[in-house]
Amino acid sequence: MKNKHILLSFLALVAIWGCGSKAQPNAASNEEIPSVAVATIQSEELSDQIIASGLLASKTEIKLAFKTGGMIRKVYVQEGQSVKQGQLLAELDLSEIDAQVNQAKLGLQKAQRDYDRVKKLFADEAATETNLSDAKTGLDVANQTVIAASFNQKLSKIYAPTAGKILRKVSEQGELVTPFSPIFILGGGNGAFVVNLGLTDKQIVKTKIGNPVNVTFDAYPGENFKGTISQIAQTVNPMTGTFEVEVTLAPNSKQLISGFVAKASINPTGSKSSLMIPIEALAEADENKGVVFVYEQGKAMRRDIEIGAINGELVELKSGLALNEKVITKGGGFLSDGQKVIVRP
Repeated sequence: MKNKHILLSFLALVAIWGCGSKAQPNAASNEEIPSVAVATIQSEELSDQIIASGLLASKTEIKLAFKTGGMIRKVYVQEGQSVKQGQLLAELDLSEIDAQVNQAKLGLQKAQRDYDRVKKLFADEAATETNLSDAKTGLDVANQTVIAASFNQKLSKIYAPTAGKILRKVSEQGELVTPFSPIFILGGGNGAFVVNLGLTDKQIVKTKIGNPVNVTFDAYPGENFKGTISQIAQTVNPMTGTFEVEVTLAPNSKQLISGFVAKASINPTGSKSSLMIPIEALAEADENKGVVFVYEQGKAMRRDIEIGAINGELVELKSGLALNEKVITKGGGFLSDGQKVIVRP
């Protein structure tokens, strides 16, 4: 009887051991294999895109000013007003300027009398040739003084040099202004606009006249305006420390106003061919170093790479991968080196 109980206990232990040994492979077979998305490494044309900001201006924008200083007696136009060529826009109080012209004319008359008198004396041999030359010089100086005073008198009035529109009125009637201080900014009537950008020395050497430019304005969100580089400064602007570049916009039907803030994307010519990977393929990144998982024969293999410039949603590949290799782009966040994976359809 005792031997029978021992035998039953032994058989029970054998049965439990057998069940346990069968459960382990079942657990392994039920383990889930992660599914991933992959992308094939391709060669892309990579251009060193330049991003800059600037202001919109009329192509024929002209700053108008008085040559002399003084008080503005009358302003005849307002901002936004269209004007004709030769139209009077503003004038200074001419009291002082007219007095200077009259003074110069009186001086000319005196110099003429002095010259005539010395000329007669020289004919009578009562004056020397030097006296005659000095009188002639005095007459010439007086004549030039009249010309200069008359010129200043003329430029104490501002006339429109061409037909266009008053984009900005800087000063008002009754203000005291200094010589050459802008009073108006006149835009030409041809509707052409430019964007003036400031570039660094590293950027300016990559640009050429004719480079295509995409321009956006806050006034028209989501819309792109096409343009080309039309002028490149050959010296730095001492006020800003940048090199000025002018971008001429292509004709369009939008209402544009000088002073709009613009953001420009310049595409330099001479792009280079580089291997590119999607930015979402990067499992880790630190400056120019990165880590990706490569799909090889059903497994995710960890690979250290060197990365370069970012172009939109792509990253330039410097080293570590080859053309047509497949990198995991989705589902690789918790993978380990050599782990089995399934590629999503």
